[in-house]
Amino acid sequence: MSRSTKEGEDAHSFTKPRASPSDVCPASESCVEKNTSMDTKLSDTDSNFGAWESDLVTWSQSAYIVQDQVSETRMAKAQAWEILALEAQARIALQSKPSITELPVVMTVKQESSQLVNRMNTEDSKNFPPRPFWSSKTEYILAIMGYLMMPSGLLCFVSYWVHKGNCSFFIAYILMLLGIGIPLLFLEMAIGQRAQQGSVNLWKNLSPWFGGVGYSMVMVCFIRNTYLNVYNSWILFYMSHIFYFVVPWDQCPLQRNSSNFDPECEQATSYTYFWYRQTLKASDRIEDGGQPSFSLGIFLFLAWCLICAFMVNGIKSIGKVLCVLMLVPYFIIICFLIRTLTMSDTEYGLKHLLIVKVASISDLTMWCQAGIRVLFDIGLGFGPIVSFSSHTPDFNNCLADAFFMALFKIITLLITTPFLLSILGFWATTTTHRCCKKNKEKLIMLITQGILPPEVQPPDLKGNPTSSYNFWLNSLPPPLRSAVLSMVPECNFQKQFLKIEDTPRFLFLIFTEAMSLIPGSGFWTVLFFLLLLGLGLCANLMFMLGIILTLQDTFPFCRRQPRLFTVCVSMTMFLCGLIFTQPSGIYYFSLLSEYWVAVPIISIIICETLAVAWAYGAKRVYRRRACADRTVGIRSLQWRFLADMTALLNSSIFPGCDWLWRYVSPVVLLGLLTSILVQLVKGPLVYMAWDSSTSKEVSRVFPKWSLILIAGLSVFVLMPIPAYFAYCLTLGIPFRSTSSSKLPQDTVTGQLQTTKEASKDILQGYKTKS
Repeated sequence: MSRSTKEGEDAHSFTKPRASPSDVCPASESCVEKNTSMDTKLSDTDSNFGAWESDLVTWSQSAYIVQDQVSETRMAKAQAWEILALEAQARIALQSKPSITELPVVMTVKQESSQLVNRMNTEDSKNFPPRPFWSSKTEYILAIMGYLMMPSGLLCFVSYWVHKGNCSFFIAYILMLLGIGIPLLFLEMAIGQRAQQGSVNLWKNLSPWFGGVGYSMVMVCFIRNTYLNVYNSWILFYMSHIFYFVVPWDQCPLQRNSSNFDPECEQATSYTYFWYRQTLKASDRIEDGGQPSFSLGIFLFLAWCLICAFMVNGIKSIGKVLCVLMLVPYFIIICFLIRTLTMSDTEYGLKHLLIVKVASISDLTMWCQAGIRVLFDIGLGFGPIVSFSSHTPDFNNCLADAFFMALFKIITLLITTPFLLSILGFWATTTTHRCCKKNKEKLIMLITQGILPPEVQPPDLKGNPTSSYNFWLNSLPPPLRSAVLSMVPECNFQKQFLKIEDTPRFLFLIFTEAMSLIPGSGFWTVLFFLLLLGLGLCANLMFMLGIILTLQDTFPFCRRQPRLFTVCVSMTMFLCGLIFTQPSGIYYFSLLSEYWVAVPIISIIICETLAVAWAYGAKRVYRRRACADRTVGIRSLQWRFLADMTALLNSSIFPGCDWLWRYVSPVVLLGLLTSILVQLVKGPLVYMAWDSSTSKEVSRVFPKWSLILIAGLSVFVLMPIPAYFAYCLTLGIPFRSTSSSKLPQDTVTGQLQTTKEASKDILQGYKTKS
């Protein structure tokens, strides 16, 4: 019997091993290797990361058993591919057309194997519907941009700029962005695009030891999105009052007394705080409970209704929403920048753009805060970036996307920072002028009552009230000056400006008041709230989309009724968000946003880096190059994951990227995590609360149970990670993946091919003439 017939019989049995290149004549070695490569491409394309090699590692029967239906489908498909590979190798080995007696056998094998492949592909498409992609690259870019444009991040950056060294902080921010921000952003984009899976299943397949990272991501993203949407409820609440003839926070609320104004409000630093406390019934301390605010709860419900309306059609319709939510706020920012640069009394804020505090360069705390700010501004560790990237074609240039997003973030900060600093400078100047005028009125009243001597009669405050008042105050004799300061507060530009805290809540209230002081305040107040609402809804929408897509990828029943599932998740978050609408809810908001979220996020990012850099990518890959008479193994100079990405992008990756992932990023992240833990343990946790007795914001210390609360919540969301560690240790699963590179590779030329090109080669390879 001829060799071709024997090969056909062997193909029917599915028992004999695959023919190796050494089984055929040396003259056809390159051809054989090409068909072997096509066989490898088929098996590699079917799996996102490929199958584990049975000859290198033995898995426990209870570890990672997939559904029976999936296993049978893939086994049958693999057997069909085996037939096609053997048939192709037999034809090439003979270097001639089969005889008339051999042709029916070969044709039968070809027809049976082709039918089997078609049947398996049909069953596979029924069980696993095709993964939806973004309608265009523009929608994907807009989604990432919207995710990076969180209003709380912009406000916090300005506060850090003011308090942490001005331009020195910006220099540290840029260096941290280049050192860890861009490499880790590229890592999340690349791993999502490479795997084409949700963030839960992705980490299980990437490395079993880190299978719990995806679950922790979803839980942290769920909690953060729950309290972040309270921002939008605040914005909607304030927007409901902007159509008043005089906005409520522009003056003290009227009271039934002889002076027509509440005396406590007259002593308050800001009318906004007093109005917020009176309307939303804010408590004096976190221990004071109470029922949720009905007014704020209504607007929180409205905010979640807007999220549901935008999410109703999932990823298919999100692009049109993003065009409005992203482009309109950017237009408003440019309008504000032009308007504020032409205003007076903004010089004090703008001059902080040129201040460089050289001493702060050596401050390790400032560098740690810059690194933490970078991680949160890019949104690493929460999961949406991985989820969004998994819905892009695997040949998308994610490296260019990472650099573009970093550039977009820097440009946005350079546009918004001058605008925000000028507004803050205008607020500080106007508030200080108002303080001087009120002090003058009060001093005249005290002189009339005989409490102060006539020698402290204040001058006329013309031109620059603050300069005139401070010049007069400093010219008084020390005893009279002390007597005046004991009766009235000190009015100082710098002290007023430095009252800006690093909490988004504080800055939100300051900007709300500042908008009421600008000429034409009604129009600019509307634009300001539209700006905050657009950015806030866009960020929350991206968080929500990341959660929905991940849950749908993980649990198939979530895909049956996507609209109903979206509504259920939104209403669950709404009910959880009611905690932050109670009188002490604003303090819980501060506790989570300032002290809790950093620890789990940095821990997750560390696990991401270790999973890719050490569990999946630490092993170097090998290339096999065909020679005239032998095949020689050559050690590849490319790191395993970078080799994958080089193949997908058809271009080389920065050679130091693996060094950044393996050494620099883990060390820096561990340093940031250590600094946060030291801060939490060393010093008391403080928050700004309202003191009703003095009508001022005061600093209070969180109770001890609040530290236990954030520690317990951190352990809860991070528990899946050590649980999977223990699971793998119990079953003896190795830390590192031992399978070879999972991308198609041309064994003749040694060039890696993209999945898209490999798929074309696979389809054409089996149409070779017999």
